[in-house]
Amino acid sequence: MRALSILPVLLLLLVPAFAAAQDHADHHAMAHPALPDGWMAHFDRADAAHAAHMEEADDGLYFEIMEPGWHVTTGPSGIFYRHEFSARDSYTLEAEIHLFDPGQRRESFGVFFGGSTLHDEEEQSYGYFLVRRDGSYMIRERAGAEVLDVQGWTEHDAVPSWEDREAGAETVAYRLAVEVGPEDVVFRVNDTEVDRRSRSALPVNGHFGLRINHGLELHVSSVGVR
Repeated sequence: MRALSILPVLLLLLVPAFAAAQDHADHHAMAHPALPDGWMAHFDRADAAHAAHMEEADDGLYFEIMEPGWHVTTGPSGIFYRHEFSARDSYTLEAEIHLFDPGQRRESFGVFFGGSTLHDEEEQSYGYFLVRRDGSYMIRERAGAEVLDVQGWTEHDAVPSWEDREAGAETVAYRLAVEVGPEDVVFRVNDTEVDRRSRSALPVNGHFGLRINHGLELHVSSVGVR
């Protein structure tokens, strides 16, 4: 595992225009003991926040600092981010995520971006870029309770599969990047472009962070923007 900086987040891209009062309210509404200080979460299931507090719960969330980065075991599906994780205009969102043995399950993980009104299930909005164990990727947009496929699950040679990992390897590494430019949004896996969309097709200004489905064990070496 490469020794990357825990937070390669160049906060010159932070968005001061986002209402401080709203961000402060989000922080208090979403922070809970299952997460490291400063991290927040929104779960897909309305009752998942309670389960994540319970160590004995079958779907309990474990999210801890483990340098370089964080070790995550889910738990309920949802998004995870920090108060200062916000970017707009042109930027590149990057994350390096290591997948541990998922068994036969094809749960997905990756990054989200362009997040707004995340505390409100009816008004929340964000785009997300996911991969999974079978060597495929997907791009989606969430608008309130509705989920829209921008690109459905698609196999690509740049996306490693669990079965094709190196002999004896305990993890598979995925370097994900979302390059937001003036006209296009480029999606990369392990430095290879896998998709490109018009900027107007996705929300791009707002919060960013991790999107992780349930029942996965991951190590997130880094997540940030430049």
